[in-house]
Amino acid sequence: MKQANTFSRAKIHPVWLALALIIMLTGLIASTLMRTTQKNACYDTQLNAALRMAQAENVLLDHIKENNISITQEDINHTGLIGPEWTVLTTSLGLVEAKRTSLHPDFAALMVEYFEEAGLRAGDTVAVGASGSFPALVIATVCAANEMDLHTKIIASFGASMYGATRPELTVTKMLAILRDEKIIDYELVAVSAGGDNDQGGGGMFEETGDVIAALAKDSGVPYINEDNLAQSAKKRLELYGENVRCFVNVGGASANMGEGAASVSFPAGLTLDPPPIPTNEGRGLIFDYAALGVPVIHLLNIRKLAFDNGIPFDPVPLPAPGTSGVYTRTAHNVPILIGALALSIVVLAAARLLKRRE
Repeated sequence: MKQANTFSRAKIHPVWLALALIIMLTGLIASTLMRTTQKNACYDTQLNAALRMAQAENVLLDHIKENNISITQEDINHTGLIGPEWTVLTTSLGLVEAKRTSLHPDFAALMVEYFEEAGLRAGDTVAVGASGSFPALVIATVCAANEMDLHTKIIASFGASMYGATRPELTVTKMLAILRDEKIIDYELVAVSAGGDNDQGGGGMFEETGDVIAALAKDSGVPYINEDNLAQSAKKRLELYGENVRCFVNVGGASANMGEGAASVSFPAGLTLDPPPIPTNEGRGLIFDYAALGVPVIHLLNIRKLAFDNGIPFDPVPLPAPGTSGVYTRTAHNVPILIGALALSIVVLAAARLLKRRE
């Protein structure tokens, strides 16, 4: 009973609790209003990567105009890089808003940030699994890697979701080759594959898809991955990339790269250094194969989330200039104000407790 009475006498009056809470809330609001915005340490590299990507898009647009390649109705920013909805290379559904968003040059700046956070340094090798679904993000990846003097090994798939690199005359490998010929980017094309279901071009609506892809693969001049199943396709990729990969980048939803099933669908967007539980089944996809090896994985698929999380506008009209999004800066609350508010709240509560004991 004596202990209970002592505890009761030490209780703090609600008025004091309310005062302490008001002080904390005031400090939080003040620290928010007085928050600071600073450029990232890699700001210059980010901006140079974005400028390189913008230049790359302009070069591709010139090629499209010179070769009388039609600009689709959905390409409201007139970039020339939004492909037709359905062609022999279309293997799956796709959101045109996501495709238009991916053309923002600041995605190259985002890739610089990811590479920096992954601890990459000049000379490191980045393996890129590139479907035809988001050619702009493949270009963004290479632009960032070039600015950081990273070696880029690409295995490209010809299959693409709607509005991606769906034109046989302007595949993702063709775009990359044009840019390399113009000395905008540099990379190593390791191999090509069909993409689509089971990495065999499945999911399309045209009987001639297989023949078209086989011809494109022959013209590429690099090995054509055409294995019997998904597990063998993934294994072949690991062999071709080699042992010195320091980061794996998956662009799009090629099944050999991201695998199949619930685990693949729920793999986090963006950079993953601490992966979720890794499946043990064959054909789990390279995102899990590399995660199991402790290699950082960058997953570029959920474009809406990537844009929202990094201050990049979603489906903007017109397409903004490089250097205008939030990916170049980090905003921090005013920590001294928060600490001061916390300390004052503690003092108020301590004083209230002391006064209560003296009653």
